Amino acid sequence: MCGINGFNWPDYELIAKMNDALAHRGPDGDGYHVNGSISLGHRRLSIIDLSDNGKQPMTFCHGNREVLIVYNGEIYNFRDIRKTLSAKGYRFKSATDTEVILAAYLEYGTDCITRFNGMWSFAIYDAARELFFCSRDRLGKKPFYYYYRDGKFIFSSELKGIREHTDLNLDKPGSINKEAVEYYFGLGFIPSPISIYNDVYKLEAGQNLVFDVSGKTLRKWQYYEHPRYEPVNDRAYLVKEGTRILRDATEIRLVADVPVGAFLSGGLDSSTVVGVMKDSLDLRNLHTFSVGFEGKWDESSYINIVKDHFGTKHHHHYFRKEDFEKLVNLHAVIFDEPFDDPSGFPMHYISDIARRDVTVALSGDGGDEIFGGYAKHQLAYRLSLLRKTPWLFRKLLFKLVNAIQKESDPVALGRVREALRLSLIEEHKFEYELYSQFKVIPQSVRLWFQEHFANLSKDRPFAEAVIKFDLFHFTLPDQYLVKVDRASMASSLEVRSPFLDYRFIEFSSRIPVKWKANLFNTKVLMREMVVDIVPRSIIKRGKQGFDPPLENWILEAGYANYSERALRDPAVRDIVSAEVVDFYTNIVFRDHDNSILRFYKIRLFIFLKWMEKWMGYRFS
Repeated sequence: MCGINGFNWPDYELIAKMNDALAHRGPDGDGYHVNGSISLGHRRLSIIDLSDNGKQPMTFCHGNREVLIVYNGEIYNFRDIRKTLSAKGYRFKSATDTEVILAAYLEYGTDCITRFNGMWSFAIYDAARELFFCSRDRLGKKPFYYYYRDGKFIFSSELKGIREHTDLNLDKPGSINKEAVEYYFGLGFIPSPISIYNDVYKLEAGQNLVFDVSGKTLRKWQYYEHPRYEPVNDRAYLVKEGTRILRDATEIRLVADVPVGAFLSGGLDSSTVVGVMKDSLDLRNLHTFSVGFEGKWDESSYINIVKDHFGTKHHHHYFRKEDFEKLVNLHAVIFDEPFDDPSGFPMHYISDIARRDVTVALSGDGGDEIFGGYAKHQLAYRLSLLRKTPWLFRKLLFKLVNAIQKESDPVALGRVREALRLSLIEEHKFEYELYSQFKVIPQSVRLWFQEHFANLSKDRPFAEAVIKFDLFHFTLPDQYLVKVDRASMASSLEVRSPFLDYRFIEFSSRIPVKWKANLFNTKVLMREMVVDIVPRSIIKRGKQGFDPPLENWILEAGYANYSERALRDPAVRDIVSAEVVDFYTNIVFRDHDNSILRFYKIRLFIFLKWMEKWMGYRFS
C-alpha cells in the first residue's frame, strides 16, 4: 500500500513536495524518477518483499522494451500470473506483485488488468509509446485523482498531492466546483468522476486512462461493467460456492511479509472473516481490534461473544467525546474534500491503535452490498411485492391511511403510510424519496440517481437494482471505501476486504434477490453460508450502524451555533446554493429532535471545517 504521484514535465523539487504530502501513505521510503518528459514519485508502505528490490518507481525490461510504474495496492493472485509469465520467458528480480503488473502489461497490453484480482491504482509510463497507462480497480478501493487542462496532466493518490501545484490556485474560491458542493449536501460525499475542485477528477472504479505525453491528449474507458443478473435457483449449490469463494478470498488476502490482524466489530461480516481466518492462522496469535461507544451505542456484549469464541488477542477501545475533540480538525486533513460519514472519526481512531501491532488488517466491508444487508434492501423487496397490487387500490389506501394517521398516533401507521407512498412513485426515485421530507436533493443529485439507477434496473428486479446501486454507486465506491482508505492510510495501515473480491461481485448477481433480503430477513443466503463459522447469536443478530453520537457532541461543544453563524457568512453563501441555505435555515436549525436531520448538522459542520482547513476561512 502506497502513495503515488506524477505529472508530464520534469521538476524534481515539485515531485518531492507531492511525495512529502503523502508521507503517511508510505512511511517506509520514497522514490523518484524525473527525465525530460515526466516526473514520477512514490511513497512506500512495505508489505511484500521488504527489500530494496521492492522500491518504486520500478523499471522492468523485456526484450527491447522498458516500462516504469508507480503503484498503490495489492494484486492477490500475482504469483499465479508470475508463473504464467515466467513460462513465456519473463525474468523477475523481486518477489513483488509490482513487477508482475509491468510484465503483464508488456505481455497483454491494457487488457492486463482483466487478469488481476486485487485492489489497485497505478500509472505505467511506456517510454517507447510516450504514454501513461493508468488504471483503478473494479470497485475503486484505491484512489486516483488527476488534473487535466491545457495539456497539463497531474495525478496523485490524494488531493493534497495535487494541491502542491500552487499555480493551480486550488486555495482560491474560484477553484471550487459548485456542482460538487450540491452533490455533497445532497449525498454526503462527492461522486466520481468530479471532485471538489474544477478540472480535478477521480478516475472512476473499473476505468482505465491513457494520457499521450507527446500529443497531450487523454482518453479513458470502462473496462469493468455491471455483471448481468442471472439468478441460480439452487440454494445448496450457492451456499457451497459462496463458502468456497469466501475461504479463498480470505486466504489470498493473508499473503504478506508483515504482521496481519483483523477488525472485529461483533457484527456478522467481520466475525465471518475472522472465523474463516482460522483455517490459515492460529487465532491465539491473531490481533483483532474493535471500537465502541458508550451508552446505547455500545456493542461490547456482542464483541465479547465473538472474541471469546475465537480466542484472539483482542483490543477493544471506546471512542469518547475527548477523542472526537482531538480529531475534529484532523478530519479535513485526512479526507481532503468534504466527506461527512461520521464513522470516519472512529475508523481513524481504531486504525491508529491497530497500527501499533499490525501493518495489514482484514475487514468485513462489502458484506452488506454483496448479500443484501441493509434495511432499505428489505424495504425494496417488500415494495416490489406491494406493487403487484393495482395502483388505484394503493392510491386509495394511501389516502385512507393518511387521513387516519392525522387523527391518531403517527407512529402506529407511519410505516404503512410511507410504504404506500413509496410504492406509488417511480422506482428510480426510491433512494432519494426515503424520508424525503427531511432531505435536500438538488436537481443535479436527482439526475444522478435517475441515470445510475435506470442503468441498473434494465435487467434486474427492483430490489436487486437497489442492492447493486449501493454496490456500484451509492454506499461503496465514493463513500465507505473512501472512508476506509483515507482513515486507515492516515495511520499507514493497509485494510483488505475479502467480500470485495471481484468474484463475490459476480457471485452476487447469481443469487436470487429473495435469498438476499426478503420479507423477514436480510443476508438470507449468507447466514446459511456461515452457520458453521460464527456463533449462532451473531448469525441471528440484526444490523447495527457504526455511528458515534456526533450530533450530541457537536451540540454540547457549541458547534451548532458556530454552524448557524457560518452559514450566514457571504463567503459560504457564495459557494452553497440558496436551496441548501433555505433547507438549513427553515428545517434543520428549527427541528432539534429529528434523528435524520442530525446527519445534516454533521454534514454542514464538516463542510465548514473543510473550508477552514483548505480554503483559509475562519468562522468564529
